[in-house]
Amino acid sequence: MPLRMARLFMVAVLFCLARPLPGQTADRIAAPDLAALENIFSEVVLKDSPWPREDLQIANFSVRPLTMALPAGAFDYRITQKPNDSRPGKKTVTAAILTEGLEQGRVKMSGELRLFGTVVSTTKRLNRNEIISSDDITARRQDISMLDAGLINDPEQAVGQKLKLSLPAGAILYAQALDAPPLVYRGERVTIMAKSQAIQITAPGEARNSGALGEMVRVKNLTSRREIQARVLGAGVVEAEF
Repeated sequence: MPLRMARLFMVAVLFCLARPLPGQTADRIAAPDLAALENIFSEVVLKDSPWPREDLQIANFSVRPLTMALPAGAFDYRITQKPNDSRPGKKTVTAAILTEGLEQGRVKMSGELRLFGTVVSTTKRLNRNEIISSDDITARRQDISMLDAGLINDPEQAVGQKLKLSLPAGAILYAQALDAPPLVYRGERVTIMAKSQAIQITAPGEARNSGALGEMVRVKNLTSRREIQARVLGAGVVEAEF
């Protein structure tokens, strides 16, 4: 008997909880109210975002419970739970619905914060150490929420760079896959420049190793026959100190 009474009591409690508040109905939330809730959700999620609003999108928005009775017309609310970071991904916001300052119930709103941006990808297979040309790549705008940091978002950042690894057609380019191309090659004749505040002199030289812009290379001065360290200034040009 005690077990039967306990079961009847639980059924009665669940029945009471399922009933709407006095003066309200538990109809499905109307489209205008859903739109208002989505606006509230978006405002909370996007408030402290470090990205421009035009690069962000809310997707797969949902509300629970769907049958909650909302006050007629505009309603007040109080946020009771919000995301603790601004990174893309699934977000949850909980709000208390108020009537004349009194809480009438709570809604749990969920959605995905998506970040969009430009990516640069290959138009064909490219091999390691290949120098990228404008015909080798294309740019497009897409969802970048799940992509790693270091994305190349401007084709000019990639054109003229050397690949550190081979890539298939359609591969997205990252900065870590690129390297500056050599401007001086081993065995190449170069011009050695040396200057001070008063004078500037040049001498013919021969590079002992290859180097990109700004890198130090060994160079043999063909006039003095001495080997020196010099910094790459441009194609076939290095600078040495007195």
